[in-house]
Amino acid sequence: MSSTAVSIHDTRSLQGMASTFQSASTGLFGFTALEITSRHNGVYAFTMARPSKRMQTALSVHRELLVLFSAYGDQQHRTVVVAKELIAEKEGRLEASVAVIVHKDKDGNDKLKKWGRDAGVAILPIYVNECPANSEGMERLLSDELFSHDPFDVTGPVSDDENFYGRRNEAQDLARKLQLGQIHACFGIRKIGKTSLLNRVIGHVKLHHDCYSVMLDCSRDDVWSMSAAQLMSALAAAVESSMGASGPYFTVGHSSSSDSLPIAASKLQLALNSASRPVIVFIDEVDYITPASPTQVSWSGEFNAFWRNFRAIYQECCRGDRKFSILISGVSSRWFSVESIDGIENAALSFVPEEYLNPLARDASIAMIRKLARAAGLTFNDQTAGMIASACSNMPFWIRKACSYMHRYIDIGERPLTPDEARVGELLSAFVLSEGASIAQLAVRHLFRVYAELEEPCLRYLLETNPGIEHSYANVLEKYGIVSIGPHRSITGTMMREGLRVYLEERTSGSFQPAEPKANIVSGRDDQGLGQWAEELALINRTRNMLEKKLRQVVLNIVRADVMTNKRKETAKARLLSGLPSSEHAKYENLSADQLIEKFTWKQLTELIGKDWALFQTMFADKRQFVQHAEIINERFDAHAKDFDEADFALYRRSIKWMDDRIASV
Repeated sequence: MSSTAVSIHDTRSLQGMASTFQSASTGLFGFTALEITSRHNGVYAFTMARPSKRMQTALSVHRELLVLFSAYGDQQHRTVVVAKELIAEKEGRLEASVAVIVHKDKDGNDKLKKWGRDAGVAILPIYVNECPANSEGMERLLSDELFSHDPFDVTGPVSDDENFYGRRNEAQDLARKLQLGQIHACFGIRKIGKTSLLNRVIGHVKLHHDCYSVMLDCSRDDVWSMSAAQLMSALAAAVESSMGASGPYFTVGHSSSSDSLPIAASKLQLALNSASRPVIVFIDEVDYITPASPTQVSWSGEFNAFWRNFRAIYQECCRGDRKFSILISGVSSRWFSVESIDGIENAALSFVPEEYLNPLARDASIAMIRKLARAAGLTFNDQTAGMIASACSNMPFWIRKACSYMHRYIDIGERPLTPDEARVGELLSAFVLSEGASIAQLAVRHLFRVYAELEEPCLRYLLETNPGIEHSYANVLEKYGIVSIGPHRSITGTMMREGLRVYLEERTSGSFQPAEPKANIVSGRDDQGLGQWAEELALINRTRNMLEKKLRQVVLNIVRADVMTNKRKETAKARLLSGLPSSEHAKYENLSADQLIEKFTWKQLTELIGKDWALFQTMFADKRQFVQHAEIINERFDAHAKDFDEADFALYRRSIKWMDDRIASV
């Protein structure tokens, strides 16, 4: 404890909180003596709780837990900092990733859990005024708090130690090579982890290497909208800034320079020549400044000129013994492998190596699944974890999405749980059908947009057993993780296969959707985040459509059963027609009941259920909840350019799950 004086009032308040918690935890934990500590201008109490065998199993922990008491009515981030410090000071005695915090802030639970996630610790917060009265309630509360958080749900790039799996050595090796004046590339299908790897390399370079780093994110509006000359000027300015007071890391911004391309290239050359350390330029989302750019047509003509000058600058640095390195990340390698563009020799050919970020190794996939799952109270063995990895083609983002789906559909009350192969297989099938196929479809559609030559051979692998694909295309598809390695290549994983099937169905039916959402759909979002929102929108659209099909069939079956049971004179078709406006009856009079139900919109289906509530009450139980969830699902903000955010997605998913669970109970 520090020398800061601790008042009697502080001590008594903290002791009272400890007494309340320990009384409610009788039989669950054994406690060490309460200690008072003053840190970061605050006063706290703590004890170490030794869990009983029952609690070790319930919480999936093996060491003692830190229990921290904070008597402040407004919790601050420092509370989590104190918890982390105390855990570290006990040098392995305490669980490093779990801590209990008992507090007096009525709004503190959400804050503490969020700060804990940011710090890599699962905080189990207990508002002391709502502390359970007995050990049964305490056990249930702690288990629910620990297992309710979804450890798989990561939406953006990850590079921290808690979430970065399978590529640590690769990142360190790249960082070392980039000190030597080399050029490397990181091509791969979307969401395979390119930006995560790039961020990890940048972080390693900042910590362990003495160099200047410049980041060029081509997905930014102010970057891809520039001309080749302006981009070269912006790069020159960024290199100069990295060597100044702002350095040694700097991000390329917009330039409105009117310099010609040769003059801008000369400025970049001068900046590199004046560098006293190696200079590394990181280029992310390079597809935005290629001839296949989804946003700027002018790059079809400027691509070659830019890379011709960039190549000359690099070669001059080599001759002058200047260490200048480049790391390029993007989806399509095509524009760095074709011999000519519009009849002119491609300046980027053989300048940028055709290097790919492959899916995770199977062992790394299994390790990631098993470690993350433990935090959710789920234990996968090598066999079940391998099933998930295989179905998801060892794509880390896809694996996370599959496990997140399982987390949502396995009740918290069942945990800790070791799902058997049958249950994992059932959940995997449901995931691929409802969400996975859409995620994979979006990825391959984007690939075909920027690398159109891969579409035909890829679909042939889907449709033919031995398609006889040209060796060069087969190798590229293998490197993207779409087809398996070996002499008898085939589509990797159920999710990839179903994604390609959905893509083919859309292409055949002519119902293509845009691969990226329109910018005005997402309120307050920049282009950098649109890819993630596109995935969420695709999932919402597909899940809602599937749910609507299920509901149509259930409504039809229940109406038919009621007509037969009550032996009414009216037919099932007549009952269905009564749910539609009378003005539409004549239009549908020649349709059968099976054909008619397909004409019902979501709103009409739910209104029909509301009118005949007695028929559906057993299935949906609470009419108020049914109406509420049905209205949320009918919102369709993705189709009407309405504002929405993460909270809207969470609410939508909850309503989908509620409705799906009720339909599945039939």
